[in-house]
Amino acid sequence: MFAEAIDVASGFTFPYVGLRRRADGSVFTVVASFVVINSDGWVVTSAHIVEEMLAAMRSAEQAAADPGRPLSAELVTERTEIWALNPAANSQLVGGRVNRAADLAIGRLEPFDPAWLPVAPVLRDTDTAPLRQGESVCRLGFPFHTVEAAWDGDENRFALAKNAFPAPRFALDGIISRFNRRTSVDGAEVTFVETSSPGLKGQSGGPLLDTAGRIIGIQSQTAHLDLGFDARYPASDGQPVIERQFLNVGLATHVSDLRGILDVEGAAYTLG
Repeated sequence: MFAEAIDVASGFTFPYVGLRRRADGSVFTVVASFVVINSDGWVVTSAHIVEEMLAAMRSAEQAAADPGRPLSAELVTERTEIWALNPAANSQLVGGRVNRAADLAIGRLEPFDPAWLPVAPVLRDTDTAPLRQGESVCRLGFPFHTVEAAWDGDENRFALAKNAFPAPRFALDGIISRFNRRTSVDGAEVTFVETSSPGLKGQSGGPLLDTAGRIIGIQSQTAHLDLGFDARYPASDGQPVIERQFLNVGLATHVSDLRGILDVEGAAYTLG
């Protein structure tokens, strides 16, 4: 059902990797997804991904500002961003805007070559083709892929494992369960498309697609809905184990909110 849609979306869905080194010397990575919107290099991802990036940037700046001061072991001292449209290009996110209420962030990649975008995405025009409860949908991103990195003290940079790229895309289908409308503290109204399958770690910022491959949302988060009952089973020692039961559902920012933030920045996109 989604084979052709995924073929199309693979041309505009790419991995984001944040490399981090703490003051105690430990290294960790953040893996997420982003979508290239147009041939001018505009991209979209989740706001919480960019906020983590900005927090790491501030932490590294704080560490560099006073090198003689004792640092908390958890403080990030070095960081690198890889927007892996073309990993060798070292493109960085510039400008743009963050909408925390809608969990959206947009910006432009520099440098950017239009040849890197084989096909621009089509955003579904929900004015003429509204989303419907029960529609089949599919999300695409980069879960279950570990980017292994180490700190090269001689070169003063991160060293990636050879299998870091290309990262394999992972698709997960479901249906639209309902529309989750929220009002932020500043009164802004946003809509999330709730799906019967969860979003997976590494899919944040990736597209939610309809069967035609059009973007209908941007993956944001997973919600855990209390089913109202417990599961009981005996453990190996014979004692009862009681576990609360939840349904994990995905939440994607509605394409109409994506269009709104793109319009504010004057970023071109294709409707269909």
